[in-house]
Amino acid sequence: MTAPTPRTFVWDASALHHAAAADRLDVLGTIVSSWRNVTTAAVLEELTGNGLSVVGQNWLEIVHVDGLTELVLLAQWVSVFSCADHNRGEATVLAWAEAHGATAITDDRDARIAARNEGLDVHGTLWIIAEGIRAGTLDRSCASGFVDTLIVTGARYPFGSGQFLTWAEKQGLLPP
Repeated sequence: MTAPTPRTFVWDASALHHAAAADRLDVLGTIVSSWRNVTTAAVLEELTGNGLSVVGQNWLEIVHVDGLTELVLLAQWVSVFSCADHNRGEATVLAWAEAHGATAITDDRDARIAARNEGLDVHGTLWIIAEGIRAGTLDRSCASGFVDTLIVTGARYPFGSGQFLTWAEKQGLLPP
């Protein structure tokens, strides 16, 4: 019997931005500590351009989208996003996710819709936080406080401060 392949998450800038802005990337790292986590060099460049950094996060590996399969997929994803400057990071994340069977993590609604339309496994930051609760790497009160911290940095969610747990339960992400 072979060991199961560990789950891999590939992170877009939108999902890392607010945790980096709040200096709480460590919380994300704790939530996903039992899985492989990568982001692309393009996302790193995008974050750096916004004055943020994920360098030195031992839970997050930086990958390049430069293999032949990855480059073909990148060209396809760039065409989906019409080469818009702000969608280049998403294109690299989705290309890498598709090439490696990974789950894309992005808070960009259009990217999630496009990815789902192509059959990719894609989720947002709130799903990851709920996943952490379900996996036992984050308790409910810490999760709620973490989401509130992200809101303070400008994260836009479909609820206000202190309402994450109620929202997640209504969405079926957490049991009541």
